[in-house]
Amino acid sequence: MVTTEQLFVNNTTFKFSKFNFISVINSKIAQEESNAFVISIVLLMASSMIASFSAALAVHGEVNLFALVITCISAMGANAVAISQRSLKTVVWSFFFAVLANIALIIYQLIL
Repeated sequence: MVTTEQLFVNNTTFKFSKFNFISVINSKIAQEESNAFVISIVLLMASSMIASFSAALAVHGEVNLFALVITCISAMGANAVAISQRSLKTVVWSFFFAVLANIALIIYQLIL
């Protein structure tokens, strides 16, 4: 008497398109791994410049404490990642999010 039934499972893998934003950035990071130090310095300067503009808008006239705190945390966090010489992938993604946060805060402060 057979009390079990045999099941067949097909394993499939999904391939994402070449236009996937995250995979494109990660492949570019992998290509430029030899220039990690220079890229980190350039990203550090660019992020600090954008954060300085956002911080200046936060203290112009009446102080917007929310924008100032978010600007300082994102800029200093991204700078700390670069200075601690983490992997290039970590540095690029932290700066990417810091720049996006600061640009959003700049737009928010210009609307106010």
